[in-house]
Amino acid sequence: MATDKAFGAKTYGGCGQMTRDLVKRTMLMFLGLSIVMLAGHAAAQDPTDVTGAWVGGTVRGAATLTLVLRQAGNSVTGTIVGAGTADGLIDGTVDGNTLRLRFQNDTEQTPSLNVNGDEITGMLNGTTITLRRAGSAS
Repeated sequence: MATDKAFGAKTYGGCGQMTRDLVKRTMLMFLGLSIVMLAGHAAAQDPTDVTGAWVGGTVRGAATLTLVLRQAGNSVTGTIVGAGTADGLIDGTVDGNTLRLRFQNDTEQTPSLNVNGDEITGMLNGTTITLRRAGSAS
């Protein structure tokens, strides 16, 4: 009978190596399962909530924009004012931190905007815009 120096366990013959291998395999399996569970949890997160009024404008300050959005799940509806010919009703989707809008006035634009907390940034009509949350829509 011998003592396994790594784990302080009593071993009989070649069983010490087998015990270490079993512990290593168990730890690797546990680590792998933990990673899979964390990835699944991250993928199941609710989409960013964009409901409310958003006010801002272009980087150069040439235009003031107002978005009023209402979100149900991943779907978004609302209005935009200050975008010129694109003013009016909008709808779209939220996927993670990405907001994709569609204008309902026959324009072909579908801007993809980035939502970061209380700020929306991206390109609209070829111009960089920044909007900040002003309040909640009722």
